[in-house]
Amino acid sequence: MPTKKRVGGKASPRATEANLVDIEHLPVATLVTRKGVLVAANPAYEALTGWKASEVRGRVVTDLIATHVDPKDAAVLAQISASRASRPTGAQARLWCTIVTPDDARRPIRVEWRRLDDDISLLFLLDAQPEAFGQEVTAELARVAASLSRCASEKEVLDRAVEALASFGFTTTTLLWDEHDPLLRYGPSRSPSAPKTRAYEASRLPRDILVKLNPGFMERRSAFFQDGVRVVRETYPEPLAEHLIALLPAQRMVQAPVFVGDKPYGAVVVTSDSLSPLVATALELFAELVGKAIETIRLRRENVERARLAALGEAAGVMAHEVRNPVGAIMNALSLLQRDDCDDAKSTTLVRIITEETTRLAQLVTHLLELGRPLLPRPRACSLAKLSGSALRLLRDRGEIGKRAVELPTGADVLAWIDPDLTELALVNLLRNAVQSTKADARIRVRVERVQTSDGTRATWTLEDDGPGMPDEVLEKLGQPFVTTRATGTGMGLAVVRRIAEANGATLSVSRSSLGGARLTLDFPTPPA
Repeated sequence: MPTKKRVGGKASPRATEANLVDIEHLPVATLVTRKGVLVAANPAYEALTGWKASEVRGRVVTDLIATHVDPKDAAVLAQISASRASRPTGAQARLWCTIVTPDDARRPIRVEWRRLDDDISLLFLLDAQPEAFGQEVTAELARVAASLSRCASEKEVLDRAVEALASFGFTTTTLLWDEHDPLLRYGPSRSPSAPKTRAYEASRLPRDILVKLNPGFMERRSAFFQDGVRVVRETYPEPLAEHLIALLPAQRMVQAPVFVGDKPYGAVVVTSDSLSPLVATALELFAELVGKAIETIRLRRENVERARLAALGEAAGVMAHEVRNPVGAIMNALSLLQRDDCDDAKSTTLVRIITEETTRLAQLVTHLLELGRPLLPRPRACSLAKLSGSALRLLRDRGEIGKRAVELPTGADVLAWIDPDLTELALVNLLRNAVQSTKADARIRVRVERVQTSDGTRATWTLEDDGPGMPDEVLEKLGQPFVTTRATGTGMGLAVVRRIAEANGATLSVSRSSLGGARLTLDFPTPPA
C-alpha cells in the first residue's frame, strides 16, 4: 500500500501519484494540473461546480477557464494563471472568480493555488459566499458611513473614509474628478504598511483612465483587480510604474466609483491582500454612501448660504433706520458740546451719550459681520458644562455679570457633537442677553441634559432667568435680526446664535421660564457611537 504524502509539500514523481489518489478523500474541491493540463478532480469539485471530473480531465487550463469561468473574469484569470508557471516551487496564491455551472448559473469561488514542483500544481476551490472578513468589513463600513453626513466639509468626509479603510490594513487613495479639468486630482490617502510616499502624485492621470480600467464606472460598479501590477503598468508611465510596483503592499486592488448626484466625483482605490469580491461589493456601497454624504454637505451649505443671504438682505433693509438713531444722537451731542453755554455737567452727560451710542454702533457692526460671515464648523465631542463655564468666565472677566447669581450645570456631564469655538460664541451671546435683560441682582440658571427624542438622543443646553419675560408677539419673532425688547438692544445677538445653532445641526427655542423670565434652549446632536 503506497504511503500517502501530505498535500501541498514537495513531491517526488512517485509521491505525486499518491497525491492524485489522496485528493479523492479531501472535503475541499481540488484539481491537479501537470504542465498546464488538468489530470485529476475529486468528488468535492463535482459537488461544488456541478461539472463531472471526466469532463475536465485532460483539458488545458486556459481552455477550461474560457468555457467554465464567467467572461468578465476569464481574461484576467487566464493571464494570472499563465504567470503562475514562472513562480518558484512551493509558491502559493489566492484568487477569486465566478464560475458558470452546467445549468448556466453563476457561483463565486475562491481558488487557492499551490505549486508542488516544476510540473505539478494543486488548485483548491472554495465557496466565496460565506466570507466572515467581508461581512465584518461590510458591517463596519456601514457604521462609519452613517456618521459621514455629520462632517463639516467634503475633505473631512474623505479623511474619515480613508481612515476607516486603513483600520482594516487597506492602502487607500482617492482620485477626484473635476469636470473643468481633464486630469484627476489626488485626494486624501492612507497607507498603514507601505512606506510613506506619494510618488504617484508626480504623474496626474487623465479622467478617462477610471472608465478605461473599470468599464462599469459610469454605472457606479466597483472593479476588483486580482493583478495590481498589471493595473499599475497600464496606468502609469515608465519609470514611475516600476517604482510604484516596488512599493505596492499587495497584488489585489479595488476601484470604487464615487458619484455626487448624477455626476462623477472620483474614485476610491484600495489595495490589500485581504480584498475579495465580497469586500469589493462592500467598498462599492461604501463609496456610494460617501457620495451621498458629500451631496448632503453641499445641500446643507447651499441652504445655509441662502439663509445667510436672506438675513443679510433683511439686515440691509433696516440697517439705515437702526444706524440713523445713534448717529443722530451723536451729532446732536457734538453740536451741544460746541456751544458756549455748555458747562462741565452738561459736557459729562453729552460725552456719556456719545460713548453709549458709539458702543451701540460698534455692536451693530460686529453682529452684522458675525451674521454675514460663512460658518465652517468642525464638530467634535465637547462638554456642554465646560463650555458654559468658559463662556461665563469670559463675561466675568469683562465685568458684564455684576452681582447676578449664575447657576452652572452640576452632576453628570453631557457631551454634544459641535464646533466648540462657535458654540462658545453662541453661549456668550445667550448669557449676555440674559444679563442685559435682568436686574443687577437677578438669578440666572443654566442646565444641561440628555433627552431621548423620536430622532434619537439629543443634548440640550437651557438658560432661564427671572427677568420680565417677553410678550408672545416678540417670542414668535425672537431670533430674527433687529427684533429686541431692549431700547438700546441691536436685536442681532440671537440672530447670530440661531445661525450658529443651524451650522451645528442644532435648534434654538424660546419660551417662558419657571423663574418668571425667559427660557432659551439649544438642542444639539450627540456624538456618534
